[in-house]
Amino acid sequence: MAQTTVTPRAVSTARVRESLIDAALELFARDGFDGTHSDRVAERAGVSPRTFFRYFPTKESVVFHRDDGFMRSFAAAFVEQPAELGDYDAVHATFVALAAGFGALRTRIETYRAAVDSSPVLIGHEQARQTAHARTIADAVATRRGAAAPDDDAHTVASVSLALYQRALRRWLDGPRARELADLIDEEFTRMTRLVR
Repeated sequence: MAQTTVTPRAVSTARVRESLIDAALELFARDGFDGTHSDRVAERAGVSPRTFFRYFPTKESVVFHRDDGFMRSFAAAFVEQPAELGDYDAVHATFVALAAGFGALRTRIETYRAAVDSSPVLIGHEQARQTAHARTIADAVATRRGAAAPDDDAHTVASVSLALYQRALRRWLDGPRARELADLIDEEFTRMTRLVR
């Protein structure tokens, strides 16, 4: 297997991107999405306004960048789940595994949530992204099965499991800091299994 070398430029690019995301979410959460211009985000991140648009085509795209990475990680981890697990159990196991260690990211996730909640535009974009995320999960189910495209069962598993994940995430953000997101995800999937059997 060939190893890739991380160059200083790649590290610098990643740092600038992360600085822009953090600055944007903090400002959007505090001052509202509509009340924050991209120039202020760039200034807060310590870069030029032109640099902002080199990394992100729109203000909206900076908000959801990490979300896209999470779903790519989900799809990659899901297809590696043991073959003996059914689709639902494999989705369950994947979400639990990816949520391990989210405690360290809680402040970032809370800031993201406050930023999205600051704007009806962002709330609408997030709802549209949930539809795209359900498609990502359904496509991953099809890939894991060796199918060319997801069937209705794959879409149902995707929609239900994404709703369970979102419910667990909300409970985690609204609840005591001592709870682990992975435990709440496990509770939601286990509850659904009990309810339908």
